[in-house]
Parts: sequence; structure tokens; C-alpha cells
Amino acid sequence: MRVIVNPKYKKLKSFINELPQKFDTSGESIYKGRNEIKVFDCDGVKLNVKSFKIPHLINKVAYAWLRGSKAKHSYEYAIKMISLGADTPEPVACVETLKMGLFNRSYYVSIHHDYNFTIRDLIGFEFPDKDNILRQFAEYTYYKLHKNGIHHLDYSRGNILIKRLDNEKYQFSVVDINRMRFEKMPYLKGLKNFAQIWANDEELEVVAREYASLNEKDEEEAVRLLIQFDKEHKEKINRKLAIKKKFKK
Repeated sequence: MRVIVNPKYKKLKSFINELPQKFDTSGESIYKGRNEIKVFDCDGVKLNVKSFKIPHLINKVAYAWLRGSKAKHSYEYAIKMISLGADTPEPVACVETLKMGLFNRSYYVSIHHDYNFTIRDLIGFEFPDKDNILRQFAEYTYYKLHKNGIHHLDYSRGNILIKRLDNEKYQFSVVDINRMRFEKMPYLKGLKNFAQIWANDEELEVVAREYASLNEKDEEEAVRLLIQFDKEHKEKINRKLAIKKKFKK
């Protein structure tokens, strides 16, 4: 077993070391799909623990000896993002387990982030103050992520957490951060990043206009480009889904 613990939370090391034995039988499950997320209360600290699925054989070798696991990437990227001024739940630890010399399961532990809703909850729906939220989302993405050279490669709507503040202000935080690049984000690459939220044309227009304004670019051109980026992204995902469906048959 390989364990990395944030020095700030070294008092939780016993709990973290026991995670592989405790995860399946304790904690409150809040998401279960390809991976599972559980919430634990440990010495008064509310922890969010993500258990990644056991990888296929090639990655069992790669994660064990050649490159970092998704849990390790999540931990390291969270530290770097926070150091750059971006918002993501505070990292606590990562745990990697091996079985017969091959990678088995891994866990990413962070402070549980309280939020009110995600971008998923408003895209495609009637939602109070939606346009204002989308404009602030574009602003957050520009100032906190793109200007700091942070490229979230899975910038989908379920990965953007939102908390209501006073005076129609909102706080944004991103999760599922094991796929990131730290690189320059020129305007077009930044604009294209929004295509992943799977929004309709009216919602994309709000985001595009705000992002263009922040970058001092033409708003009409930004709307046209983002709608095109969105169309291309949806077509790509739908092609992949069609191929998967065909092979399952």
C-alpha cells in the first residue's frame, strides 16, 4: 500500500491507512457508478472519499510502476490548483493498493465541500437567476482557471459545484480533477473548454458573450464559435456512444 497524507491532516493518518478495509462497509455513499464516492466523519472532519474502479491490465502495470494513478493525480493537481488560486476541495490524502505486484484500487480523500447545486442542475432547465450564474461561471473560469494556466480536461456540468453567497453572488469549485493540464490557455482554447457543459444555444450565448467581453473579443463571433464547438463536441460523444452500443450488441 502506498499512502500520501497532507501534513495538515496527519492526525487522520490512522483512518487513512485503514481505508482499504473500511471503505466497502462504512461511510455514506453519495455516488455509485464507474467509481464510488462516500462521505465519512472522522474526528469531527467531514471527508469525501472517491474510490476509483480497479483498472484494466495495462493500467494495472502502468499505475503500479510507470505513472501516477488517478487518485495520486487528483491529490497532486488539487495542491497545485489551490497554490495557483483556483477553487477545489482541499486535498487530504491518496491511497494506492497493490495486489501481487499489480495496481489494484486507489482512493482520493478531500475535505467534503458543501454546495447548493451544480451546473448540471440549471443547464436545460428553468432556474432562478440562471443568466447571472452563467455569467459568473464564465468569469470564474477565466480568472481562476484559464488565466492561471489550468485546463480542466473533463469540464462537464456535474464537475462544477456552486454555492450561493449573499447579494446574488456565487462561489464555484471544480471536482473530478484527475485529468488536467497546466498550460497556457489562449482565447480559443479557453472558449472551447465550455463546450463540455452540454448546454443549449441560449445558455452558450450567455457564457460566450461574457467570456468574450473578459477577453476583449467580439461577442457575436464568440457566440458563433462556441455553438460550433458545442456541436462538434456533441457529435463526437454521440459517435462514441453509437460505437459502444454497436459493440455491446
